[in-house]
Amino acid sequence: MSVSALLVHAALGMWLGSIVFFSFVAAPALFDELGEDRAGDAVNVVFPRYYSFGVWMGAVALVVWAAGPVVADVPEPPLVADLGVVAAFLANLYARYKLIPEMEEAGSDAFARYHKQSVGLNLVALAGLVAAFAVLHL
Repeated sequence: MSVSALLVHAALGMWLGSIVFFSFVAAPALFDELGEDRAGDAVNVVFPRYYSFGVWMGAVALVVWAAGPVVADVPEPPLVADLGVVAAFLANLYARYKLIPEMEEAGSDAFARYHKQSVGLNLVALAGLVAAFAVLHL
């Protein structure tokens, strides 16, 4: 495996792992143990870093894919993988720089409304990364 492929697979793997862990382990545990109000506050503390992490991991993959054919002998990714990563990247970018500031301004009273948007964006990122991984590993 080339260094560029390793970078892409590591970035996408860490990103996908963070989504799965946060969505299916950490967040449900927080809501079960702390209740909706306190868990909402805890999740709101994590969200900026969580979405920033996704933006950075997506940027690594997309930069390697974009620069790779020019800089090294990196093959272009399959279209489905590229589109999946772009969709996940844009979902995280929107969440981090549009949704999070709106959540912070609205306070915990509007958590339910913003939580639904966050879940939707997370599903887009999860589906995009699962599709990318499936195509890259078939």
